[in-house]
Amino acid sequence: MANVSTIMRKELKSYLISPVFYFMAFFFLILSGASFYFMASRPFPPELRGTFVIMMNLLIFLCPLLTMHLFADERRTGTVELLMTYPLRDWEVVLGKYLASFFLFLVMILCTIEFPVFLFAYGSPDAGPILTGYLGFLLIGASFLAVGMLGTSLAKSQMLASGISFSILIGLMIFGYAGRLLGGGRFSHVLEYLPGTAHFENFARGLIDTRDIIFFVTFIFFTLFTAIRVVEIKRWK
Repeated sequence: MANVSTIMRKELKSYLISPVFYFMAFFFLILSGASFYFMASRPFPPELRGTFVIMMNLLIFLCPLLTMHLFADERRTGTVELLMTYPLRDWEVVLGKYLASFFLFLVMILCTIEFPVFLFAYGSPDAGPILTGYLGFLLIGASFLAVGMLGTSLAKSQMLASGISFSILIGLMIFGYAGRLLGGGRFSHVLEYLPGTAHFENFARGLIDTRDIIFFVTFIFFTLFTAIRVVEIKRWK
């Protein structure tokens, strides 16, 4: 794992010297905070379910932007060829870059801890849905970042990488809505199962189902495995 750690540190440095990450974090926290203020000011029992849903929708836009440069920019500058000459396995490169983006995603989540702190300071919310909601948010964020890794592994420019990732995520959401509109049947259940939003909503409601966890873990593994295969194919082109 030493090579994975090296790649991760390299990517973290590139993130931290770029204003893009700070802009995305600011954008995410401002909109999340506005959502929390609106939800908390309503005359209903204090909870974070609505805020979690807003934050999840923000990730559809932010995760492609957070990952778009990881391979695409290196192809544009030609440094990817130099990277591939190092004694690194393809999975080590992909995993190191993915973990760097996931670490920064964790940083943004930690900045929202003030939301439940505020609720507990001025009310008596149910801790269960808050904890499971954060767990679900971590899992669906990790899934969206994996899609971003696939997008950047396919593209030669950052804009194309973000466009591919965003299109995949929107396509999955459309499948989910189509499944709900069909109103029953095996095919509609399959369509609802694909986006991961239904699984996330269970966490936001305070429900932990092993099937939801298995879905997210399988989705992340399959998507990263596909990204690794793409990198391997492009290495030998």
